[in-house]
Amino acid sequence: MAAQEQPAPRTRDRQTRRTRRALLAAADEIFGEDRVPTVAEVAERADVARATAYRYFPTQEALLLETSVLGDSEPLRSLPALVDEIPDPAARLAEAVRRGAEWTLGREGRLRAVLRMSLDPEQSIERPARRRGYIAQLLADVRERLDAEAYERLAGSLTLLLGIDPIVSLRDNGDVPPERIPDVLAWTAHALVSAALADAS
Repeated sequence: MAAQEQPAPRTRDRQTRRTRRALLAAADEIFGEDRVPTVAEVAERADVARATAYRYFPTQEALLLETSVLGDSEPLRSLPALVDEIPDPAARLAEAVRRGAEWTLGREGRLRAVLRMSLDPEQSIERPARRRGYIAQLLADVRERLDAEAYERLAGSLTLLLGIDPIVSLRDNGDVPPERIPDVLAWTAHALVSAALADAS
């Protein structure tokens, strides 16, 4: 009996991409219903076998990270490019924080779910820690103007303005309308950088 022909690698790659897109689209639909999806629910919605879905996303945590953080993070990955676009460091960091807040607000429900899971000791989810890297790149041209302690203080303060954490704080404990949150956080970033550079000079 002749050996059964295996699918060509390119065909398998296309099928893999289609299946992943179908699963992520199903997750988007469930999020749109104000529910946090499980892998099993996503598989059923996408008409994909559960075993197959679990090969793509072994845990709910992996699914949530893919749909909320990793799947559409190009606006965040492009933040360091602001170094070439905005010469003034205070204005640059303000714009970076504003864009980050806008991106986060658009995914608030998903990111809150990831935050809750990351705080649960029984969960193994680990949130990506990219904000420190972005801040280091955005401050690279002013680092020599600050002593080590001042730079550490500034960089640490700026990390408080990125991610879902400040959104949760302002939404749950403040009276700032959601549409004003990016401007409030941007203003804070501008003030922090301006104050640090003024102290250094």
